[in-house]
Order: sequence, then structure tokens, then C-alpha cells
Amino acid sequence: MNFFYFLKEALRGFFQAKLMTFVSVVTIGLTLFLLGCMLIGYVNIKVWLKNASNRVEAVVYLDDATSSDSLLLGDCIAKIKACPQVGTAVLVDKKDAWSRFRESYGDTMLQAIDENPFPASIELTLQEESQSSAAASELQKELELIKGVDDVQISRHSVAFLQKFRNYFITATILMIGVLLIALHFMIANTIKLTIYARKELIRNMHFVGATDWYIKMPFILEGILQGLIGSGLSIIALCIVKISMAQFHIFWWHWYLFLSLFPIVGALFACIGSMSAVRKFLVS
Repeated sequence: MNFFYFLKEALRGFFQAKLMTFVSVVTIGLTLFLLGCMLIGYVNIKVWLKNASNRVEAVVYLDDATSSDSLLLGDCIAKIKACPQVGTAVLVDKKDAWSRFRESYGDTMLQAIDENPFPASIELTLQEESQSSAAASELQKELELIKGVDDVQISRHSVAFLQKFRNYFITATILMIGVLLIALHFMIANTIKLTIYARKELIRNMHFVGATDWYIKMPFILEGILQGLIGSGLSIIALCIVKISMAQFHIFWWHWYLFLSLFPIVGALFACIGSMSAVRKFLVS
């Protein structure tokens, strides 16, 4: 097979149908741009969910006898940290609790109090796989059985909300990415079809005189790959402009250069698949 012949025919088809080529390239670029925006949004929301999950989600209040005895306190903390659902455990002693209250509400409410009324507590975060209502309920039961624990408060509403939001977001992201990729495939295939229509008699004649299917397909496949590469280049330029224009915002751009390097591969791959799908229907047996 003569690669230069295939390339020449691909370039001829590329420039012959200028309008449809332009539509195809813009379609590929726009679709990849939207896909890139969605992936960046997905990464940033995932980071936000991780940061949200690291906030205090449970507070264990200790009785005075345990908080005043270092041995009992150390044993209690060790048992709490041993719970598989617990991510981190931070001790807030009575003095710290007093200081926090005074910083939040001032000294006025504390003037009539002679002794520190606030109990020592341990603030907990949950492991990512344990951020569900069922896991939080199970953890509460385990914590209440530990000696020295006076009360346990778990923000179940926030845990349940976080769980639902994560599930909905992942499902919606997968569906939208799937829709975009399917749309990209059909747009490329239909655009290539319109180009092939103008040369369908030539294709059939080549097939009748003995040309193999791959010999006929290759110029159109290369034409689709060329469209995919140019479209991906446009999407990269658009995403770079967005990145520069939003530099003042705190946005996590993931592995930016690795991310952009995948665009030409994705564009060329889907363009190749779309071209193969389009030209197959014009080959007669």
C-alpha cells in the first residue's frame, strides 16, 4: 500500500469539501472542549468532596473522670482511633473548649460561671468509604460502648447529603461524558458520510475493479484522523484561553499538560472510528 497516495487522497478530500470539513473540525473541537471542561469540573468537585469529608463529622464527649486521668484518656483515644470508620481523631480538652466558646461568643456569658463547664471531646472525621448513614450509625454504637465516652454526636444529615451528592454527581458525570462521546462519534461519521456521497461511484468502481476494502477505506480514515487532530488542537487552544482567563480563581487543573496531551489521541481515535463506520456502508460485496 502506498501511504503517500492515501495521504494525498485524504488531503484532497479534506480541502474538497471545505464546508463539511469545517463543520466536522469545529464539532470535534467543541465536543472535546466541553469534555475537557466536564473533566476539570469533575476533578474540582471531587477535590471539594474530599475536603468536605475531612471536616469534623462526629464529636465524642468524654466524662470528667476520663478526661482528668491521662491513662484513661490515652486508652479511650486509642480505642476510638481503632474503629475502622474513623479517619482522624483530635482531642479538644476542657481549656480548648472554653477558649473556643469565648472566641465565638465573648466573655459576657462566662462571667457568671466559676468553673469550666465544658467537657473534653474528641473530634472525628470518617474514612471516605465509611461516609454513609449506615456506617455512621454503626460507628455511633461502637463509640457508645467505649468506657469513658459520655455522649456521641454524629452529623448524619451532612454525611447522608455528602453520600447522595457524590453518587448523583458520579452518575451524572458518567452519563454526560457517555452522551458527548456518542455524539462525537455520530457527528464525525455523518460528516464523513457527506464527503463520501460525492465520491460513492468512484468507491464502488474501485471495489469492482478489485481494490481491497482497506485500500478504499484508508484515505477516508486518514481524512477523519486529520479532522480529529485539528479539532483537538482547537479544543486545546480554547482550554488554554479559559485557564489563562480564570487564573485568579482557585481551580485545580489536575495534571494539566498530561491532560491536554490526551486530546489529540482521543480526537484522532474517535475520528478514525467514525470514518470506518461511515465508509463501511458504501462498500458493496
